[in-house]
Amino acid sequence: MMTYLVIGLCLFLLIIVVYISAKPISMGIEARRKINDNSEIIDENEKTISDYNDEYKVSKNSISDEISKLSDLKNKGLLTEEEYEKAKNKLLD
Repeated sequence: MMTYLVIGLCLFLLIIVVYISAKPISMGIEARRKINDNSEIIDENEKTISDYNDEYKVSKNSISDEISKLSDLKNKGLLTEEEYEKAKNKLLD
């Protein structure tokens, strides 16, 4: 009779431990899934950021090219100093 009581108590304690630990375990699994989902989003964002950086470099180079063309036009006398400054400020803004 005593052995049945001990076995019953052990099973009861085992069920309590499983019940108590089930929620933290499920929270850990859910957090792990969120981390994986966020890493995929971060990878997509990094691609987007690098695309913006490449686009910025291209536009920055094109702005400097445009300013150098304006400078050439000013040096040839085709643009006045005032027109050159207006065009340059428009490009920089």
